[in-house]
Amino acid sequence: MAQNNSSNIAVLGMGGTIAGVAADPNNPKEYKAGALGITDLVAQLGAALGFSMVVRNVAQINSKDMQVADWQALLRAVNDEMQSPQTRAIVITHGTDTLEETAYLLQAFGPWPKPIVLTCAMLPANAPDADGPGNLKDALHWASTTQESAVFVVCAGKVHLSNDVQKLTTESVDAFTSSPQVCYASKQANGWQVHRQLPHHSQTHRPSLNYALAQSTWPRVEMVTNHALNDGAVVRGLLATSATEITPLAGMVLAGTGMGTASLGLEQALQQAVDKGVRVWLSSRCLEGRAHAQANTTWGEVTHWSAAKARTALCLHLLAEQEAQL
Repeated sequence: MAQNNSSNIAVLGMGGTIAGVAADPNNPKEYKAGALGITDLVAQLGAALGFSMVVRNVAQINSKDMQVADWQALLRAVNDEMQSPQTRAIVITHGTDTLEETAYLLQAFGPWPKPIVLTCAMLPANAPDADGPGNLKDALHWASTTQESAVFVVCAGKVHLSNDVQKLTTESVDAFTSSPQVCYASKQANGWQVHRQLPHHSQTHRPSLNYALAQSTWPRVEMVTNHALNDGAVVRGLLATSATEITPLAGMVLAGTGMGTASLGLEQALQQAVDKGVRVWLSSRCLEGRAHAQANTTWGEVTHWSAAKARTALCLHLLAEQEAQL
């Protein structure tokens, strides 16, 4: 399928529902994610695409099972394609569950010289109304036409930016939102309509790509959530077992209530974590919420990211600190 063409699109497969197969196609909620390879997904699109492609299987996993080795394999593949003068853009097929985290990871290691477009599906490949082929076609078309070198997510006829995108629902093929922003672009009859300007790339505190790829383990960062009846037991449990884990606890992100608040018991437990050298970042569990500094709070650093992206950001932050100490 590869052609000697300066406008190849590299299609990297990571598995997910888009590559899933249901034992009974009429019962699409029961399926095995990542059952098909990327060559199978491209073959489903037919021959008359108008895109010159190279395809590469990076992983065939359910994205809920994403681990360091999987992210490293993807980063290596992306970096390889970025170095190729024959590659115009990269399209990545990915599961929806952790897609926003992978999108953030790729953005953090940017800016890249070429577009990266992630796409996905909510229905397995053999479902009667499978949305994967349409999403993949849209992702290829966007990758072949956009003039911007950013990290995008294409799903259900919409283009989201990596910094904005969050999974919104499990019950619709239009599963992602850029809330509270409008999506970056949307599919129209005559192509794509861009709705807003691409923001300036903000540099994230992260390690060099070579260092991140060389580490067999990355700092362990856990997410905890505030809720009614929370007495901090989960945090105390994490602290108590940290020394017995293969990778000790290095950080925690709180998905706090409202503006990032925590119960009194949870605050006390988080202060214990800080006292033990665990880095704590503060986020909000609200979809459109941002954490804000609270009076007399000394146990956490405020981040504007969603909790899932903040967890990835803190992991990279700690990894960068490790590298700086060398």
